[in-house]
Amino acid sequence: MAGIVTYVKESFDELKNNVSWPTWAEAQNLTVIVAVFSIIFSLVIWGLDIYFSELITGDLFKSATYKEYFESGFFGVLRIVWFVILTGVIFYGLSSFLNKNKN
Repeated sequence: MAGIVTYVKESFDELKNNVSWPTWAEAQNLTVIVAVFSIIFSLVIWGLDIYFSELITGDLFKSATYKEYFESGFFGVLRIVWFVILTGVIFYGLSSFLNKNKN
């Protein structure tokens, strides 16, 4: 038991005396950066989820024309752009992977 108490005391001493803490302004800036990247990352994951769920269910290749997507407004256009980018990234990744394994 004494070992645990000593460990906790030394840990607090380490945090108090040896750790360099950021200033309040630095902490705020870093918090904003983390929040922005978290939002971007969650949007990417959301897009991947939609892409793969529509790919699996077959909704990705339904007979909807590009005209219907464009008429549905911003999100319809965003959907087309997102699917084109994701498909390109997936094929680029697959080709890079396959080319690495050739050698």
